[in-house]
Amino acid sequence: MENVIEAKNLSVIIKDRFLVKNVYLTLKKGECVGVLGEDKSGKTSLIKAISGSLPIAPGQAFILGEDIYYNKKVLTKVSTCFDPPMFFKYQTVMDNMKYISSLSENNSKEKIIQTLKMFGIEKIKKTRIMFLPYYQKKLMALALAFLTEPEILLLDEPYKNLPPEPLKIVKNAIKAAQKKGTTIIITSQNIEQLENDCDRFVFMEERAIKSILDSSTVEEITDKNSYAFIKVKYPHYVGKLLIDNFKIKVKILGRRVLFNANEEETAKMVRFITKQNLAVYGAGYVTRKAEKIFAELTPYFKEEK
Repeated sequence: MENVIEAKNLSVIIKDRFLVKNVYLTLKKGECVGVLGEDKSGKTSLIKAISGSLPIAPGQAFILGEDIYYNKKVLTKVSTCFDPPMFFKYQTVMDNMKYISSLSENNSKEKIIQTLKMFGIEKIKKTRIMFLPYYQKKLMALALAFLTEPEILLLDEPYKNLPPEPLKIVKNAIKAAQKKGTTIIITSQNIEQLENDCDRFVFMEERAIKSILDSSTVEEITDKNSYAFIKVKYPHYVGKLLIDNFKIKVKILGRRVLFNANEEETAKMVRFITKQNLAVYGAGYVTRKAEKIFAELTPYFKEEK
């Protein structure tokens, strides 16, 4: 089957700084892929590059087999929803929807109203944007993305800060689109929100892909015991101290030093670190699923270059 989305060595460099670095990624028709990572890990920049919103250099992005650099028209097959949503705040919901979607051929007033109903916001169509809470603006942005029934949906944090009922509406809309064969990329920091929606998961760190895992592998990793951690200002230095004095293996994840230990052993290490006049900003166990996976994927400290 032909790849619907394909990134080959995709990089984005702005002012000598990488926003995305050396990404290889393919998606088939009807596949839903979750892209996970912390803030500034490259998630949003990746989907902006695939949608043509950011310049790609070096590397290439293909939509339905067409290089988006040479064939901009193929990007009409793609709809995006970025976070935070941006609208003309003094205009009404309906005015915004009509104006922003006016360049699309697959559009009408009736279809706009139908899509607003699908996302539960048809009753606010005459309300000015400036009076709407964040979650309704989010639903508006998602309605716009779904309006033209695109072949590809690129959704940036679509579940972020949504109350339970709107969250359910959005999840149902995504599942319905996938059943129709729409290819979907969803970014998030929270794998718990994505685990029932995605076929595969892309984990990003420092603007590059750290790993790509299928849903069964993710479940297997998150079922494992959690790592203990100590959060400090100088994790590499503290990691070396723990290796030398406690003869344990450690991993470095952000400002946290990770290791396998029980509560009593962890408490001893915290006391030892504070006696070295080093501040400890927190200690405990890694419990969030996304962090468990990043912890599992991170090499032990001695293996790092």
